[in-house]
Amino acid sequence: MESEADIIDYIRTGKLTLPPLSFGIVSLPFRAGGLQTVLSLEINWGDKHYTFAGEVRRYSSDRAVTQAASQVRSFALAQGILPLVIVPWLSDEQLLFLEKLGVSGIDLCGNGIIVAPGELLFFRSGQPNKFPTSRLIRRVYEGTTSLVARVFLLKPEYQSVSEILEEITTRGGAITLPTVSKALKQLEEDVVIEKSKKQIRLLQPEKLLDQLKTNYAPPKPQGFLRCKLTISKNKSVGSVLRAAANKANVKLVLSGESSVNYYATMAREPIDTFYCTEFTTLNLEELGATMDVFSRFPNVELKKTDSEVIYFDWRNQDGYYIASPIQTYLELATSEKRAQETAEQIREKILSDLTKPPKKRSRNQST
Repeated sequence: MESEADIIDYIRTGKLTLPPLSFGIVSLPFRAGGLQTVLSLEINWGDKHYTFAGEVRRYSSDRAVTQAASQVRSFALAQGILPLVIVPWLSDEQLLFLEKLGVSGIDLCGNGIIVAPGELLFFRSGQPNKFPTSRLIRRVYEGTTSLVARVFLLKPEYQSVSEILEEITTRGGAITLPTVSKALKQLEEDVVIEKSKKQIRLLQPEKLLDQLKTNYAPPKPQGFLRCKLTISKNKSVGSVLRAAANKANVKLVLSGESSVNYYATMAREPIDTFYCTEFTTLNLEELGATMDVFSRFPNVELKKTDSEVIYFDWRNQDGYYIASPIQTYLELATSEKRAQETAEQIREKILSDLTKPPKKRSRNQST
C-alpha cells in the first residue's frame, strides 16, 4: 500500500474480510486534532452493528501502531464511539498491545482484534504479511543492513548518523550512509531506538536481540572443505590458518558455534569451523602444516562466504579471530536445544556489557 488512500479504497471496494465480521464505511476520511486519516467504519456481527473511529496508517511499525492507538483512543472517547486502528499488517505482539489498551485493530491480511466492552471480543492472528512494503526498509534485521542494528548492542548511544557509520566501519563492516539512515528510520518506527537532535540511543535491547534472532539465517557457503590439519606442537590450528590467510589476503574467522567457549560453557564436537572468503589459496604446507582431506577424524572445517555479518566485530583471541558475541549468540540461539540453552548465557553477557563503559578500539581490525 502506497498511501492511506490506497487502504481506504481497499476497504471501500469490499476487499477487507475478517469472517464472520463485515465492514462498511459510514463516512469519508477526515483529519482531526493529531490524527492523520480517520474514517467512520461500521463493523457488523450478525444483527449487531458497531461504529468505530478508525485511524488509517500506511506503515505497520510498532511506532505507527502505538501512536495511532493512543491518538484515536482519545478522539473516540470524546466522540462517544469506539476506537480502531487500521494498518496493512498487525503482528501478534501488536494485537496483544491493542487488547491491553482496549483499542480495536484490523489489518488487510486477516488479523484483527475487535473490542466492544461488555458485548464483543473478537481476536484472530497468525496470517502472514502480504504487504511487506508497508515497512520503510524490509530487511533491517537481516544481512548487511543488520549491522546497523547490531552496532547498538555494542555501543548503545551515538551523537550522529556518521558516528554510527564510523563505528560499523571500525568494527570491520562495509555499508553506505544512505542504508544506515534508512535502517535507523525503521528501527525508530519499531521503537527499538530513539532519535533526538542530540543523540540516537537504544531503547529496547532485548527486543532488538529477539528481532535479530527471529530474522537470522546462516550464510550459504559458496564452498566447503573438511580435513585433518596436522601442525607442529608449538602452534595452534587457528594461528596457522590465520597466518596463511594473512599471506593470501583472505578473511578468516572462527564460526560462532566454534567460538562459544570464549563466551560461555558448552561441550561440543572436536572440530573447529572457520568461515573464510577463500580457502583454495591458503598455502598451509609452507607453514609446516599437512592437510588430509580423506581423514576419518577431521579437526577443521572451512566454509567460504563473503557475508559481511560473519566478519563484523570479530575478536582477536589466541592468535586468530573468533566470532563476535552477537554472531555467536545468533548461531546458537537458532540451533538445537542444547545450544539454545547456552545462547542464553551469551545473551545475558551482551545485555550486561551494554551497561559497562565503552572500550576504545583500534580502526585496524587486522592487528
